[in-house]
Amino acid sequence: MRSTRWFAAVAACAALFCWLPALGQQPGDARSFVDLGHPANAIQAGTAGTASAPLFAHPDCGASVYAFAGTTSLTLNVGYATYRLYNPSTNAYDTLKMRAYNGCPMGPTINVAPGGQFNVHLANHLPPESAATCPPNPAHNTPHCFNTVNLHTHGMHVSPSGHSDNVFVELPPGTSFDYAYQIPRNHPSGTFWYHSHEHGSTAIDVTSGMEGVLIVRGNRTAAQRAANDGIADIDTILRDGQFNVPFREHVFLFQQIEYGCFDNSSPAAAPLADPTTFEWICPQGTVGELRNYTHQLAFVADPRPGYAGQFNTTWAISGRYTQINGKVQPIFPAANDRVPAGEIRRLRLVHGGNRDTINFKIVRANLAAPGGTNGVNSEADLDAVTAQATALLAGKRSKASQATTLDTLCSGELVKQVEIAVDGITRNAMVEKDVTTLDPGYRSDVLVAFPRPGLYCMLDEAAEASATINYRPNAGNVKDRRLLAFARVGPGTNIPDYTPDGDGHSKYWQYVRNRLVDANPDLPADVLADLRKLDTHVFAPHQPIEGPVNVKAPTVFDVTVSGGAPQFTINGETYDPSRVDYTATLGSTDEWRLTAGPAGGHVFHIHVNPFEIVDIQNPGGVSIFDTNGACTAQEIATGDLEYCTLHGVFLDTLYLKPGYTVVMRTRYEDFTGEFVMHCHILDHEDSGMMQNVEIVSPTTAFISRLTSPIAAAGERVESWARRALGRQPDVDLALSAPLCRAGSAYAPLQPLRRSSAERLRDRS
Repeated sequence: MRSTRWFAAVAACAALFCWLPALGQQPGDARSFVDLGHPANAIQAGTAGTASAPLFAHPDCGASVYAFAGTTSLTLNVGYATYRLYNPSTNAYDTLKMRAYNGCPMGPTINVAPGGQFNVHLANHLPPESAATCPPNPAHNTPHCFNTVNLHTHGMHVSPSGHSDNVFVELPPGTSFDYAYQIPRNHPSGTFWYHSHEHGSTAIDVTSGMEGVLIVRGNRTAAQRAANDGIADIDTILRDGQFNVPFREHVFLFQQIEYGCFDNSSPAAAPLADPTTFEWICPQGTVGELRNYTHQLAFVADPRPGYAGQFNTTWAISGRYTQINGKVQPIFPAANDRVPAGEIRRLRLVHGGNRDTINFKIVRANLAAPGGTNGVNSEADLDAVTAQATALLAGKRSKASQATTLDTLCSGELVKQVEIAVDGITRNAMVEKDVTTLDPGYRSDVLVAFPRPGLYCMLDEAAEASATINYRPNAGNVKDRRLLAFARVGPGTNIPDYTPDGDGHSKYWQYVRNRLVDANPDLPADVLADLRKLDTHVFAPHQPIEGPVNVKAPTVFDVTVSGGAPQFTINGETYDPSRVDYTATLGSTDEWRLTAGPAGGHVFHIHVNPFEIVDIQNPGGVSIFDTNGACTAQEIATGDLEYCTLHGVFLDTLYLKPGYTVVMRTRYEDFTGEFVMHCHILDHEDSGMMQNVEIVSPTTAFISRLTSPIAAAGERVESWARRALGRQPDVDLALSAPLCRAGSAYAPLQPLRRSSAERLRDRS
């Protein structure tokens, strides 16, 4: 019963949902971390809504919506939002005008439970499209129609059809759509997210901030798993044994807002830049915007000194900073708050950015190095060291001086992170990490305990370009070190220096293990024995995929050049909305071999069904895993350990390094319908690196096998007729247009590929 108390407490909120303002953000504290909420805070907030409430069409930024039973609803109003964002390069604030949900830098955090339903009324209040960005007949794979939107629940195992996770819905300005998501009873608890997903405008909308976090919370205990289809939720053991309350948790939504300021109104204008450094600037009176995919959201020749002959992303050239929950370099947990030493916190890390890998690392600040003091014995001491560190960094305006300062300032003890889940799916065993690597679309849940009082640096650690999504031939070699946040840690319980356990585990791993074991003495004996090793397979919702494999499908993501223009392809083809590229049968298992071409890496993401990592092979075709599923010495020697903890892990998003081959298996369960797989470097997706996938019932698959010879024969007849009538491929499209077909001799010869409108009707 103890493990479900917080669930019952939140359920006491009227109509089973609550709205919370941004906790921890104090008036006037512009640099305070925006806490996106936790169920335990619902009692403290005392701001329950009612069943007849307007459902937060205009909530305070940082709001959280809780829906733990039955059906609840909320509204996402899409429009422009104006807000200020700190710029460390000027130690001042830039004014931004961005496409947004409900007038905020990010959407509300939505909390739901397995078996429930949540409805979203998505209303598009953006200005009408202009011919400059949305021509009457835009090319499918040229970014277009930036003010047309829809909604995707990233990582959720829900239906892709009708009013559910249907990314083929298109909402131009002035329209709305009612989404209804029925969450299966057996859905895993975990960290997911939602964002706009209209092909042609996905990158510009998500990079504007049209995104939010979606959390599925579970209360299925290990003792009750037989009654819950064998499912148990790790949420039920993440608690403090002394006070019998859940670990406090914090959502970290990383965003990469690639805004520029302009001196004219042209939609095709380039952002203003410093003539020496070429970093983007915002002179007083200008407003930061996202306008195009030519000078923003692109990969271009680098004009910066020292980068001659190289190509880099406009994100890197811009000099912009990754933000957390709408704030750049915030003070965590708040400007006048602190985390007690030794208190375990759950961090839900979500990469909602588009154009850079994040290497999340925590180290203790060493204020003695620049001549300060590390002594923290009181709140006043903590305030003093916080002010000292922020002032020190604020005086460094160039990226080089900031990086040098961080090397000195952030040089104390490394705080290891204990990862419990990846992409919203609980791991079979917890693993400790020095650095948690996040690529666009990734999620990672980690447990963190700070060892003693002081100030800590949360960093985006430096890395070789080859270990980031921005690797390209002739690209920059190093990703520089950046500060993500400062963390304030006050007096509490210092983490002891345990004696070595013989298995190479750090004091952080041992501390988390001991606290969890002590807090859960009532677990079944076998589960408690596993927990002593941080073995959590009982709480992992997916078991290894075994049995017959129907199809082994090679899938290559690549950028090629045709007619001087880059082509963003999967298996040599750009996206065609009227074509189904891959069809599978419900209940079947496929094995895919995913690779990226030599031009650079890509981020694979598939909707609806997660996949299991069976193997990863290096450029020599050799597995990077040993017989125990750990990385080989050869792979460790490369210095890039991103893949090293992924054997047997279930994901929905994965970076494909050039030259590597990822072998994954997926089982198509519960839902038929059509959805997409694509590169989650979203400007690549908008430019054609996407395919349609359709899951059909066994009956439909059987009928298709019977009729496919007839369809093939019809195709041969059509080909013969075209040759006989002199219809050449290069004029086929013109002759098949409605005006040409009307009353013509060619009318009976219908195109083999259905139109986008026809496909949309089928999908709905």
